[in-house]
Amino acid sequence: MNIFIVLFILLINIVNIFAMYKLLGNDIGKKEKVIFIAVGVAVMYMIVSAVYWLSSIGMNEQAADAGRDFITFTFVPVNGLCVLTFLSSSYKKYKAGRLKANILRNRCVALIGVLIILLIVEFFYFKNIQNNALEMLNNNLNNETNTMQTENNNTVENNVTESNNIVNNAVSNDTEANTTENSETDNNTELNGAQNGNANNTEEQNGSTIEDAEINSTANATVSNVQD
Repeated sequence: MNIFIVLFILLINIVNIFAMYKLLGNDIGKKEKVIFIAVGVAVMYMIVSAVYWLSSIGMNEQAADAGRDFITFTFVPVNGLCVLTFLSSSYKKYKAGRLKANILRNRCVALIGVLIILLIVEFFYFKNIQNNALEMLNNNLNNETNTMQTENNNTVENNVTESNNIVNNAVSNDTEANTTENSETDNNTELNGAQNGNANNTEEQNGSTIEDAEINSTANATVSNVQD
């Protein structure tokens, strides 16, 4: 809780205890004062806790626990200032003999009626606080869910993009490999063509040489016949 809220709760509890102590007067011993204050605060704490528990029936557990301590430690001294301070004053007068027992009893009944009215109002107030807390929890949950969905969508998109990049790189590599193979095939074809061309040129040269030899032989034979 916020430090200022904690200080406020502490202050209002101190004020409640101090008011009860002063209203009990000086005629009552310190031990009896401490017992009176301790019993009064303890009973008030149990009553407020019971009302809060009743108001949380059917409520989300997280919403019910969200403001339990704040509400309990705030309304215990509030109810104490409204009821226990008047009871302390009446008890002092009773102990001093200035107030009869039946009048004290009637005042206690009246204070109980006031307390019941306060508790009914507080019951609906507690329920309203829990509903507001539940609404805040639901909003936070929806925001977290939307954030998680956005992050998941971004992750999926990134994974898809990476997969597409991998596929595109693989296709590009295959294309480059095919291009290299085709280039090598073309080079081999050109080399084979060049080798075949050289072979044909060699055959043509050999054919020309044979023809020249045959012509020379025929010419020599002709010359020999002429000489004979």
